Amino acid sequence: MVVIYFAISPFVKRKELADDCAKIWSQSILLFLRLIHGINYKIIGRDKLPSSPCIIACKHQSAWETIVFHLLCRHPAYVYKKELLKVPFYGWFVKKMTGVEVDRQGGASALKNLIRQTKSILSKGHNVVIFPQGTRIPFGASVAQYPYQVGIAALYLACDVPVVPVALNSGALWNKSMLIKKSGTITLEFLEPIQAGLKKNEFMVELESAIEEASKRL
Repeated sequence: MVVIYFAISPFVKRKELADDCAKIWSQSILLFLRLIHGINYKIIGRDKLPSSPCIIACKHQSAWETIVFHLLCRHPAYVYKKELLKVPFYGWFVKKMTGVEVDRQGGASALKNLIRQTKSILSKGHNVVIFPQGTRIPFGASVAQYPYQVGIAALYLACDVPVVPVALNSGALWNKSMLIKKSGTITLEFLEPIQAGLKKNEFMVELESAIEEASKRL
């Protein structure tokens, strides 16, 4: 990240170019994870991604899934907490990329801003990636401990695009509290898209059930 920031960042004036640099960064990180830690990955159900822009709602167990979507989608836009912008190098470059900044303490105004940004980015042809529980979840933790947040329901109701649930098992190899990563294969699975038109509670039940059942299976 430091190399990319100093070598490329001064010349990056357009978000599209920053997004392309993020793809190079992601390829490098995943290569080093394989060579140093023996971590490979397998993708299932990629054909379930719609050809038109959508919202990807992914289980969040490690930093791995904040990297891999740069290789699975063209210029994905992650929803990220604004505190990330303060992280040296990483946060500075995130600011240059296409993304959705959210203030987790901002209440109703932050929710309206989340919707506004997401609609704008979807209209430009990007897929939006959101972690519906709002934070990294320790491997094996329950939904009761880390419930699904209202933000994903607000986006589903407001944006009129499919929401694609995504399950994974990255926490088994790279858990939130792990200092040392384990070798093995991370599996990420795209599930059936949830089409627009459901009521809020119906959507939340379907999303949570799909992600949790598939993640437990993986």
